Amino acid sequence: MVIVYAVKIPEKSTIHDFLKEYILSRGLKGGIILGIGGLEYAEVGHFDPASRRYLIREIKAGETVLEVSSMTGNYLVKQDGDVSVHVHVTLATPGNVLAGHLVKGIVNPFIEAFLVELGSDVEKAFTHR
Repeated sequence: MVIVYAVKIPEKSTIHDFLKEYILSRGLKGGIILGIGGLEYAEVGHFDPASRRYLIREIKAGETVLEVSSMTGNYLVKQDGDVSVHVHVTLATPGNVLAGHLVKGIVNPFIEAFLVELGSDVEKAFTHR
């Protein structure tokens, strides 16, 4: 059975930490993340196959907001109980757009997100995490 949770991530929260706590507190197992909103700070990565690591770009909003026009990804609770949150974002500021893997995001003023709970099948599908 698919259940959708509407979540408002408050200002100053770190997206990954907030979502991990939310997922554990509700006993979720795995699903889809969708969201929009704003950030004051982001670390966005692009995977480098040669080094097998993310090349990370740090973005600070300054006097504006990093507009999150799209946040998509998934989450799963691993066998050891740890939560894996994998999120990609498209961020916009006046005159600029950047997209990639969200390594870290600090919220300003908030993020409106939906968690679409699919269950433990997500963990079975993504065994590489």
